[in-house]
Amino acid sequence: MHLRAAIVVVCGAASLAACDFEGGDPVQHALRDAAAARQAAALKTTEEEAASRPFAEAGGELSRLIAARRQAVADTRALLATTTDPALKGQLTGDLRAEEARLRALEARQTAMVRDATSQ
Repeated sequence: MHLRAAIVVVCGAASLAACDFEGGDPVQHALRDAAAARQAAALKTTEEEAASRPFAEAGGELSRLIAARRQAVADTRALLATTTDPALKGQLTGDLRAEEARLRALEARQTAMVRDATSQ
């Protein structure tokens, strides 16, 4: 009887230890949530609409999109500089690389649009 109770207690403790609780520093959680919210807002922009509009409107939309991406990159760099959590740093580093790649692609697209408009 005691062995069975001990096994139940050990199994319960092991299963609780295996669970991934959202513990840790609440400031780090707030920073991560803020970074995710800013990135989601930047991704929510009207990239598809900019591609379907005439050039003048698309150019303006593209400029606003590039500005939003630049702000997202700057915010991510600021968060990366202030965080001490290694897991969060790894996540932010990956997010930063992806955001910088998107920014470079948009800047190249804008350069191509300007080049095409001036050659016509």
